[in-house]
Amino acid sequence: MKFGITKRNNSLTADPGALRYGIDRLFDDFFNLKTASMFDSEWLPAVDVYEDDKHIHIKADVAGIEEKDLDLNLQDNVLTVSGTRREEKKESSGKNCFVSERRFGSFSRSISLPDGVNSDSVKAELKNGVLKVTIEKPKTDESRKIKIDIH
Repeated sequence: MKFGITKRNNSLTADPGALRYGIDRLFDDFFNLKTASMFDSEWLPAVDVYEDDKHIHIKADVAGIEEKDLDLNLQDNVLTVSGTRREEKKESSGKNCFVSERRFGSFSRSISLPDGVNSDSVKAELKNGVLKVTIEKPKTDESRKIKIDIH
């Protein structure tokens, strides 16, 4: 079974500095000689997709995201996991930040599933920062031997 995964960053912000950042990044990327990654983004949760005899399993690392900030949608055999990791309020009184590597904002991951997946069979669980999604595999017709008539 083949699965397809896409990555998108749907971060829309009203921050006036975001436009300047985007333009600066466009020029930096244009004049940069190294190739850009097809999946380059501010941040996206890592995803594992695997199957067993009866189920398709998906795990996504969503540490720091509350259940209310996660959305799970299955439409046209595409499972989309989206959400928002909110930045913690920073106290600026006398504190200096030396390193800030954690990423915040919105994300969306879409996973193409086989035809015939039943949306009623989807079960999701959020535990210890890992979203676990289990989906029953679609039932396939058993192969059968077909008699060939000779004329």
